[in-house]
Amino acid sequence: MKNKNIILIAVAVGCGLVAAFVTARLGAKPAVQAETVDVPVAARDLPVGTKLNKDDINNLVTYKKFPKDSAPMNAVDMHESLMDKRLVRTIRAGEAFNVADLTDTSPISPPPGFNMMTFNATLEKAVAGFAGPGSKVDIIASVRMQSQGGKSVVFPLLIDMLVLAIDNQTQFASTGAYQQLGTVSLAVNSKQALLLHGALGRTADLRLVLRNTDRPSIWAPGEILTEEAIWKILADEPEKQKVQEEPKTPKGPEMVKLPVPIEDLPAGTALTKEVIETKFKLVDFTPPAPSNVVSDLKEHTGKYTTKDIAANTFVPRSFVGEKPVVIAELPKVKPAPNVDGSPKAPLVDPTPKVIAKPAVYWDTTVQTAGGMKKYRYQKLDNGEYKFLGELKDEGQPEAAKAEDVPDAKPKDEKNPADKPI
Repeated sequence: MKNKNIILIAVAVGCGLVAAFVTARLGAKPAVQAETVDVPVAARDLPVGTKLNKDDINNLVTYKKFPKDSAPMNAVDMHESLMDKRLVRTIRAGEAFNVADLTDTSPISPPPGFNMMTFNATLEKAVAGFAGPGSKVDIIASVRMQSQGGKSVVFPLLIDMLVLAIDNQTQFASTGAYQQLGTVSLAVNSKQALLLHGALGRTADLRLVLRNTDRPSIWAPGEILTEEAIWKILADEPEKQKVQEEPKTPKGPEMVKLPVPIEDLPAGTALTKEVIETKFKLVDFTPPAPSNVVSDLKEHTGKYTTKDIAANTFVPRSFVGEKPVVIAELPKVKPAPNVDGSPKAPLVDPTPKVIAKPAVYWDTTVQTAGGMKKYRYQKLDNGEYKFLGELKDEGQPEAAKAEDVPDAKPKDEKNPADKPI
């Protein structure tokens, strides 16, 4: 009896649970689906500059669903909006196309099998600016040849060429002609590009001839050269003319440096290394330097000054020599008589006495712009001559400037004037 009651209770609980579940399902509202939109995205990575042509767009673009509330901002939402557009940046696979990523502007597109090449030109050489983008032109060249003695040869270089741009303009001028231009861009194949570059390398004079599209070419059959003939002309380069050197501006004479003492130096000063470095300085002198002055004191290291040398004056060669030797004689002294009245031996004065030698002079007369002038030299003990100056009426020499000193060596050392005056 008890087991029966337990079973009935379990069945009742189960039925209640089932009823509650069914009631909950019946009372629940259906789930609301989020609204989505289809947005065009890149089917694969698309590099910058890719043009979305009509024939290729189905392979380049696919669609991706985005919740309407979270769709990419400013994204292109229509397949047709991408047609014939060009990308201004790289678009990654699965990335939507932003309006700012697209442009209608397309770069210059040469005809199939051609590329673009540019060269410098002027209005005069470019048909006064009437040859614009889309025009057909011929190019004639003028080239100097060695086999023609340096004379120029004129020939058609390129025939029936398409103008792609003038400077950076790809549209024809609204006025019918360009008012100014600097470059012309042509559609060229590989052989035409090489010929044009070869002519430019030879500094050929290039001019455009605007073709008349309604009439045949103006060139006679023999006037249009083969590619081989043109290369022979370009290879026949004349010898480069030597550039005439501009006359060199004459330079002034290089200065020589001569030693002068920075203070008065007495006779007998030893020219040691220290004295030369501390007591002398070098001054500039316009060459040629006087032949009778010392130019390098280092050559006289260990010698002595034989005369007094004033500060800031050049050192005459005769003022430098070996250590001065004192010439002395023992004077006779009358001795006192002996006690017996006989004479004593003469006493000797221990103080040496310098005996002065008579001066020897040499006078010479020189014809100058100011008239006849007479100069005096003194002959020194070492045989050299020291310039004393110009002799005036009173017979005394007047000191002269170094540049006015005549040749200090007499033409004839045995001149009768070599005697004391």
